[in-house]
Amino acid sequence: MAALPTSGGDIEAQAQSVLALVLGPVAAGRVVHLDPGTCPNCGALVESTKSPYCGEGCREAAGFVRQFRTGLKLGWIFEKDKQIALGQVLWHVLGGGRPLRREISPAKARQKAIQREGGKCQVCGGQATTVDHVGSGCNRPINLRAVCEECCQDRPFFDAKVLEASSESVVDLSSRIQSIQPLRCCDDADTWDWRGYVKLRHRAGGLQSA
Repeated sequence: MAALPTSGGDIEAQAQSVLALVLGPVAAGRVVHLDPGTCPNCGALVESTKSPYCGEGCREAAGFVRQFRTGLKLGWIFEKDKQIALGQVLWHVLGGGRPLRREISPAKARQKAIQREGGKCQVCGGQATTVDHVGSGCNRPINLRAVCEECCQDRPFFDAKVLEASSESVVDLSSRIQSIQPLRCCDDADTWDWRGYVKLRHRAGGLQSA
């Protein structure tokens, strides 16, 4: 992993180098024993008996940790294409959106998304000059949102505001990725059973379906 490129270079190299954010020295983490009434990723109270997580962000963060740890275990983490893909996932988890997906989206699809909204930004109502992603990272026009540059959620890799806002998340993800022992029950792909976790929550009683 020491061969990861710096933040310079083309956009694929930038996506690849994002992984360096979670590979720096970290203090040893501690195993967190959670009860099923909480989100396995962050520990917040959760009433839903359909998902173990408190929201989509926590689901994606836990998935990233499992992917990274699996990649280390199986060795594919050292492949360039895998690093680019995982770097994109990390940047989205940190709140930076999907800038690489936007970069490679067909110009025709971007233009169609802007025309669909009459050239107006779907956030502030100003003039739309670009697009960002809603839902999945798919570049079909239906998944592209017309926005102005200020409202665009697909921020450049290593955007200073994203890095500042996600500093605590970076520390948490780093410790969970680098720990030999999984620190949270949702960190290990071999043992994580989200259905079983939700069943335990349901059996605990006093929780409402959501």
